[in-house]
Amino acid sequence: MKKKICALLVVGCLLGMLQGCSAYEKEKKISDVEYTVMCPEDVPQELADEIKNLKDKEFQLSYEDGEYLYVAKGYGKRNSSGFNISVKEMYVTEHTLVFDTEITGPKEGQDVIEKATTPYVVVKMEAMDKQVVFK
Repeated sequence: MKKKICALLVVGCLLGMLQGCSAYEKEKKISDVEYTVMCPEDVPQELADEIKNLKDKEFQLSYEDGEYLYVAKGYGKRNSSGFNISVKEMYVTEHTLVFDTEITGPKEGQDVIEKATTPYVVVKMEAMDKQVVFK
């Protein structure tokens, strides 16, 4: 009987966590966030090292240094150059910072280099106490 109760508690907690996540996704936008897209050489070393370890696969990271918050999204290994990542939206809700990006390319007829690439984007903004939600 104890095992059933423990199992139900674990399932209940997991369902509660899932509902909490979906509740965040339904929060209303309060305002846009000002941010700067970072050049790879300007990314803090600790974050750059983590990106280097993860960039062959899709990844989502956030990193705070006390003054700034850095948010990164990578799209994994691609077979050529010519890919572009754009930030569609970045805004705050009551509890979250929403980071929405998309990858495009290469365009038809565009000259590309047939060499593996690992496109990613890193943005920097003022530090804030919000959960980052990646779309």
